[in-house]
Amino acid sequence: MQHRIDLGFNRLLAFLPAEVTARNTLLFCVLSLLCIGTVMVASASMPFAEQLHENPFHYVHRHALYIVLAFVAGIAAYNFQLKNWFGKAPVLLWILTLILLGLVLAVGRDVNGSTRWLSFAGFTFQPSEFAKFAMTVFTADYVVRRGGEVRESFASFVRLCIPVGTTVGLIMFEPDLGASAVIIMTMFTMFFLAGAPTRAFMVLFGVVVALLAMFIVIEPYRYRRLMSFSDPWQDPQGDGYQLAQSLIAFGRGEWFGTGLGHSVQKLAYLPEAHTDFMLAVTGEELGFFGISIIFCLSFLMLASCMRIGHRALANGHYRSGYLAYGISVIFLLQICVNAGMNMGLIPTKGLTLPFISYGGSSLLMCAFMIGVMFRIDKDTQNKAELRTDT
Repeated sequence: MQHRIDLGFNRLLAFLPAEVTARNTLLFCVLSLLCIGTVMVASASMPFAEQLHENPFHYVHRHALYIVLAFVAGIAAYNFQLKNWFGKAPVLLWILTLILLGLVLAVGRDVNGSTRWLSFAGFTFQPSEFAKFAMTVFTADYVVRRGGEVRESFASFVRLCIPVGTTVGLIMFEPDLGASAVIIMTMFTMFFLAGAPTRAFMVLFGVVVALLAMFIVIEPYRYRRLMSFSDPWQDPQGDGYQLAQSLIAFGRGEWFGTGLGHSVQKLAYLPEAHTDFMLAVTGEELGFFGISIIFCLSFLMLASCMRIGHRALANGHYRSGYLAYGISVIFLLQICVNAGMNMGLIPTKGLTLPFISYGGSSLLMCAFMIGVMFRIDKDTQNKAELRTDT
């Protein structure tokens, strides 16, 4: 897959100016998605904001502030030396993650039956978003530090499952199955890329799938969501309501949409229209054409991230390369899961669409991870002197 991405990039670059690099392509995609997201947040949130806060621009103003903070976070990540992410940092990040997740369970804010947010000075932060990045750094460091064991021993995988399992366990108590699945799938993918034995990989993958299935079955609301996903029209006013309204939005949009600001579903019909179901409102207002632009930009962003990771590995910067791939997997999973739940392809999960949906924690961490990607691109241009380099 990576070879095809590189081949495609090289063919495309032959017809483009020299300035068009993976770095510049990534920057263009992120800024474009942010612009589209800001316009759609304004369109989707105004009816809800006016009803709830008597100010139609309430969420627009907050989103603008989050964008400023996201730029600050991205610049801070870019100016942080790569070597500082490894060594003792992965363990410290893991401990900080456990503390934040513990605080959520102790004093977190309850929204719609889930305790996932810490409130401070009128703003909220979702520690599970930070946990995704922290465990990716932890795994990237682990698969390089114990590279021989990873490729030869089943025990190395079990050893990594202890810190990852502890983190996921705390997230499941919130509960947040979506974030848990992203962390687990990212860890699996990074282990697979590091050369883990295929047989052991498949066995453990089956075990994890079985555990996720168990978590779904033992929680009534998760089971109802799964059943409503299979046929939302069976109970369109109950458990299938959200998905049914989302599908109606896509149906109304057709090829070119109803026009910006002309969505009907956002008028109290579709819950979470400006957050988890932003894609449905976009599909209604901009149609298949608008959705295609978002997907093209999103997957071009992913291809750029993977290209940066591939070059880092090729130049011997193994930790940075695996970290870049891990970040790519996080973005990929969030894009696919959010799009899938909006279109009724998978059960509803609380995952935002990167740089499009409203959500401060998600936007901050996405920008932070993009800042890390730019740093990886800058520091891995040349061959590493030692295999243990970043």
